[in-house]
Formats: sequence, C-alpha cells, structure tokens
Amino acid sequence: MDDRHGHPRYRGAVIDVHVHYWSKTRQHVLEVNRIGGLSCAIQLFDRWPPSRYGDEIEQWKALEPALMRCHAPDLSKIGTRGFQRDVVKEMREAAALGCVGVKVWKDLGLKLRDADGLRVPVDDPRLDPLWHTIADLQLPVLIHVGDPPDMWEPRTRDNPRAGEAFAQANGLLEEWWYSDGDFLPLGQIHEEFEHLVASHPNTIFVAAHFGCFLSVSELDRWLGAYPNFHFDTAAAISEIGRGDSEAARAIFLKWPERCLFGTDLGRIPGFEFPSLGGGRWDLTEYFARHWRFFETAEHDLPHPIPEQVPWNVTGIDLPEEVLRALYADNAIRLYRLPLAPRQKELVGVSVPKPICKSIL
Repeated sequence: MDDRHGHPRYRGAVIDVHVHYWSKTRQHVLEVNRIGGLSCAIQLFDRWPPSRYGDEIEQWKALEPALMRCHAPDLSKIGTRGFQRDVVKEMREAAALGCVGVKVWKDLGLKLRDADGLRVPVDDPRLDPLWHTIADLQLPVLIHVGDPPDMWEPRTRDNPRAGEAFAQANGLLEEWWYSDGDFLPLGQIHEEFEHLVASHPNTIFVAAHFGCFLSVSELDRWLGAYPNFHFDTAAAISEIGRGDSEAARAIFLKWPERCLFGTDLGRIPGFEFPSLGGGRWDLTEYFARHWRFFETAEHDLPHPIPEQVPWNVTGIDLPEEVLRALYADNAIRLYRLPLAPRQKELVGVSVPKPICKSIL
C-alpha cells in the first residue's frame, strides 16, 4: 500500500462521520486512522440509554482532534415529568463541552416507548424542543431510522438478509428482524421521518446508511424537497453498488453537497463491526474496498463487509470534485471542523468559526 492508503486516484483528507467506540477501545482510534489514512473520525456512542456527554470527556480528550464526539440525547424518559427541560439542558451542556454533532438511535420509531408504554413516533411533538435547540446550536443530527426493507419480510431462505453472518454471530438476528411482532411497516416509519424533516427546516439531518434505507427514487425526492436533509454511506456499499449502480451514482452526481462518507466501523468490547475473525482480511483491506468502490468503475468488487450479504458490487467511479465533497468537504462544513494549515490545502471549503482544535 502506498502513501495514499490504497486510494486508486484520490489524494486528500478523509473524514469518517460514522464510527462507534467505547472508552475501553479508545486507543484503537489512532491506529485505525493511520491504517485508513483518515484525518478525523466522528464518534457515535454505542450504549442505551446513552451516558451523559460530560461523564467520559476526560477519557477522550487526548484523542482530539483525531476523534471528535457526538452527543446522544437520552430519550428513554420521554413522557416523564421534566423530560423536555432535562433533554434540552443536557443538549446545551454537551454543546458547551465541545460536541460536534448529535446521534439519534434507531430505537426511535421502532422500539422506544414512553412513560405510558406507548411507541414513540419519529415525529413525536414532545421532541420538538430538542430539535429547535439543536437547530439553534447549529449541530447536525446523524439519525438512524428503520432498517433494511428485507428485515420486514419473512425470514425465508430466499431473503438475502436471513443468513446475515454478522447478526447471527452476535446474537442480533432476532433483535434486528421486524416481520413478526408489533412493529410498524417501514413505509410508515419513513412517513414519520419525512414529517420530522419537513417540520424542522432549520435542523440539519444526516440520514445514516444511504438515507435510512430509502429507495433511490425516494432519496432523490427527499433531497430535492428538503435542503436540510443529507445522507451518509455507512455500511451501505452493499446496497448502493448492488446490481445496476448507475441510479445510485446519479444521486452523488446530482447532490454532491449532501453526501458524507461513513463506515459504521465499531470497536466495542465483545462487539466488532466488521468482525476480522479468522484473519481472512484486515482493516487495511476494509478501507481499500471503500476506496475502490467510490473511485473505480470495476465490476464484481467485494464490498467492505462480506459478513453482511453475499453479493459483490459495481464501483460508482465518482469524479474528483464529488470525492472531495463526499470524503471531507461536507463533513468539515456541517460539523464545523477547523483544519490545520496543511489540511486546508487538501480541501476546498471555507470553514465556519472553529469549535475545537485543528484536525491533525
């Protein structure tokens, strides 16, 4: 691997807006950034209910600016007395301590219940004060709503997700399946999500996993209708590059300012995503597979997470200016990440007022 970290043709900064670490694995951050050639990674905490942002801040400070952190509001107490006051107060405290964004879990709309045991809709009006506060703070919300459509279908042998090795190995297949039980159809969850995005035009939403599993045509429609709506690519290459990838490629070409690079890389005690069991490949190859997908038009490429689904993908061969927007420019702009002088030469964006130390 050369000094471009396996990029077929891109030279420049790369920011991963979607990773998961706990404090016990925080020392992996610098090594992963080195392997992947990342300039920065943005941490989305991975526990429920989430801990207070400030409780672990001292443990992570030594890793800034290689790792910036988001705040995950604790929505588990919705419907209790004082919830709205407390969730807004903690949001402002996290912003004052330096969080660069907000993370909202997929529990919202699926499994989250209020104090009366009722499902909390994605667009629940009791969360409006939180969304208004986030808009006031100018922080982006990386939100995961729903899951892949196949997980609402019967778990038969011909369902491509039925044998997902990662979910099976981690005992999550039952938890991630929604064809049985009291779950709303995915389309209805998307309707609630769209109403939320439309009702809060000043709040920046970044829909995880290529638009929270919208179809390509719906993703295009939302991007056209809602200037506050963006998407990341985390754990979604298997879907973006499945079959004829031209329609998906057209999304990046049409909306280059609305896409952000993410991997969903998780390094948590007892839980690794992707798993590197058996030594068949390593994280160097993991990142190289991302680069080949975005930077070449090759066919029959192995996607980065082979334990997810069994098919290969076709590269989407994005032009240089779109790669720069995807890999770095959009993240720097939305998350207001300041750059050191040598990094400014690699990206072509103006950066709003700094909120943390310079990246690298």
